Amino acid sequence: MVRDNQLPGWLSATRPDIVLMHLGTNDVWNNIPATTILDAYTTLLSQMRASNPATKLVVAKIIPMNPSGCSACGQRVVDLNNAIPGWAQAHSTAASPITVVDQWTGFDTATDTSDGVHPNSTTGIQKMEARWYPALVAALPGDGPTPAAGLHVDGTRIVEGNGATFVMRGVNHAYVWYPSQNSSFANIKSFGANTVRVVLGSGQRWGPTSAAEVSNIISLCKQNRLICVLEAHDTTGYGEQSGAATLDQAASYWISVASALKGQENYVVINLGNEPFGNNQQVSATWASATSNAVARLRAAGLQHLLMADAPMWGQDWQNIMRDGAASVLSADPLHNTVFSIHMYGVYDTAAEINAYFDAFQTAGLPLVVGEFGSMHTDGNPDEDTIMAQAQARGLGYIGWSWSGNSSDVAYLDMTNGFDPASLTPWGERFLNGPNGVKQTSKEATVYGGGSGEDTQPPSTPDTPTVSAVTSTSVKLTWTASTDNVGVTGYDILRAPGASGGTFSPVGSSATTTFTDTGLSASTTYRYQVRAHDAAGNSSGSSGTATATTSAGGGTGTCKVTYSASNWGGGNGFTANVTITNTGTSTVNGWTLAFSYAAGQQITMPGWGATYTQSGGNVTATNLTWNGTLAPNASTGIGFNGTFSGSNPAPSSFSLNGSTCTTA
Repeated sequence: MVRDNQLPGWLSATRPDIVLMHLGTNDVWNNIPATTILDAYTTLLSQMRASNPATKLVVAKIIPMNPSGCSACGQRVVDLNNAIPGWAQAHSTAASPITVVDQWTGFDTATDTSDGVHPNSTTGIQKMEARWYPALVAALPGDGPTPAAGLHVDGTRIVEGNGATFVMRGVNHAYVWYPSQNSSFANIKSFGANTVRVVLGSGQRWGPTSAAEVSNIISLCKQNRLICVLEAHDTTGYGEQSGAATLDQAASYWISVASALKGQENYVVINLGNEPFGNNQQVSATWASATSNAVARLRAAGLQHLLMADAPMWGQDWQNIMRDGAASVLSADPLHNTVFSIHMYGVYDTAAEINAYFDAFQTAGLPLVVGEFGSMHTDGNPDEDTIMAQAQARGLGYIGWSWSGNSSDVAYLDMTNGFDPASLTPWGERFLNGPNGVKQTSKEATVYGGGSGEDTQPPSTPDTPTVSAVTSTSVKLTWTASTDNVGVTGYDILRAPGASGGTFSPVGSSATTTFTDTGLSASTTYRYQVRAHDAAGNSSGSSGTATATTSAGGGTGTCKVTYSASNWGGGNGFTANVTITNTGTSTVNGWTLAFSYAAGQQITMPGWGATYTQSGGNVTATNLTWNGTLAPNASTGIGFNGTFSGSNPAPSSFSLNGSTCTTA
C-alpha cells in the first residue's frame, strides 16, 4: 500500500474522519521487520492527516498467525504487536488521536481462522467486530456532552485525563456508619493506597449523605492524594434484602448531590450502587437494563465522571449476568465511560474460577476492577492470593474490604483493630504489606504528581530461564527478575514444540520468577522463552531459549484412542479421525494427546477439535476450550487432513497427558 502509494487516492475519494487499521499480516508473512512496518504506518498516518488533520486512527494489534510453512510468523506477530502501543503513543495528538485495539488476545488461529491467517465467518469475524465496535463508538461524535478531562475508560484500562494508566489499589471505608472517623483517609494513604472507596447512604436505609458531606469527603480524598470512589450502599441485595433501594433511586441520589460532584472528574469515580441485586434470579436478570437506565439518567444530568457498575447476585455475579451483559451497558453509555466491578468472596475460592472471570472480560475487551474482596467469608474462603497476583499480572485494579468497623460476625474482614493503623489484623497485614499488596504495587495518580504521563518504557529482558523438576508431564522454569522504571507486574511464558522449528505461543503467565508447565507429553522436547510486562502493557523482549525434554511416562491405561484414516487425493492425501475416551475414574481437566508418525506423514493445519503442533514425526493435539473436560467414560472426537508418500501406517501408540492409552 505504501510502496504503490495507494492510500491518497482512496482518501481523496472518501475523506474519512475515522480510520480502522489492521495492517501488517502480509509483511509479517514476508519477514519484514517490525520497525519497517511501523515506518509504513507512519507514512500512512501522514497521508491521512494531510487529507484530514483531525483524522481519528484506530489501529489494531493484529490477530495471531499460524500459516502452513511459516513457523516463525507467530513470534513475528507478537514482536509487531509489542511495538504498536509505543508507536501510537509517540504519534497520537489531541487533534488527531490514535487508539490501540487489542485484536490479538483471545483470538485462536485453530478455531477463529479458516487457514491459520484469515478470520472465519463463524467466530473470527464476530470476535474482531466485538473488538472494533467499542473503539469505533467512542470515536464517533455524539449528540451528548463532550467528556470532561478526567478519569475515563480506554479499552480494558482506566486512564487519567493525561492518558496515564491508573490501576486502583485501595481500601473500602465505611463512612456512612462512622462519619467521625475521618483520620482514616490519611491512615489509609500512609500504607501507599492510591484509592479509597467510600460508603455513602442514599436515604432508603442509611443517610442520605448530604452534598456538603460529599464535598468534604472529596476534599479529604484530595488532601490525602487519593482517588475517591463514592458508592451508594442502600442498593445492597435489592430483590432479596428488605428495604433495599433500586438503582433508579440511587441515580436520583447522585443527581441530588451533583453540585458536589461536577468539576471533580479527575478525582472522583461514581459507583452507581453497591451489590445492586441479591440472589433473586428473576430480579437480577434486569441488571443490564436497570444499570443502563441509571447511567443514562446521570449522563442526562450532566455527570460526566467515570462510572462504576457493581455486579448482581450480591456483587459476585455467580450466574455471569454482568459478564454476559457488560458490553451492552458500556455501549448504552453515551460517553462510553463505565467500568465494571466484581466482588470476590466465597464464589471465588479457586484460581480457576478467578482466572476464568478475568479472562472473560479481557477477551471481550471490557474494563474490570475487583471492587471488594477479603481473605475469608461466610459463604466460603476466597483465594485472595490469586486475586491479588492475577490483578497485578493483568493490570487490574482492586479495592479490599474494609478498613475497620465490620459487625462481629464478619470482623475478620477488618484491616485494623478499632481504626488504629498501628494495630493491623492478619487480613490488614496480608492486604497492605504482603506479596502483590498495596504497599508493594500501588502507584499514585499522576493528577497528584505520582508520575509524568504515560509509561512507555518496557521492562528489561529476562535472562534465559533455568529448567528443573522435569517429569513426564511437567517442567519447572526459573529466571532472574527483570527491572522496570515503574515496576514489573508479571511475566508471559511462551512455548514451542521440538528442538527446532515451530512457533512460540503463550502457555501461561506468572507474577513471580517461576512457572511450572503441566499437561505435557512424555519423552517430548519443548522450548521456552519468557517476557516481562508492566502495568502499562509494555512488554520486554523475549529471553533466550531454554530446552527441556520430558521423561518417559509410565502409563496408567486410563484412556483409550480410536484412530482411523481414509486415503484420498490420488494416493497422497488422507483424513484422520481420532476418538479419545477417558476410561479412568477421575475427570480429565485439560488434555494433550501425543503420537508419532513413522512414515513421514504431515498434518495439514489447522485440523479440527484440537490445536495441533508437529515437529518431525511427533504430533501433539491440545484441547480447545469446549472439549477440555472429559468425565469418566466421556469421549471427544478430533481430526485433521494430512499428506503421505508411500505407505500411511497408523501411529503405534498414543499418550494422554503423558499416560499411555489403549488403542481400539
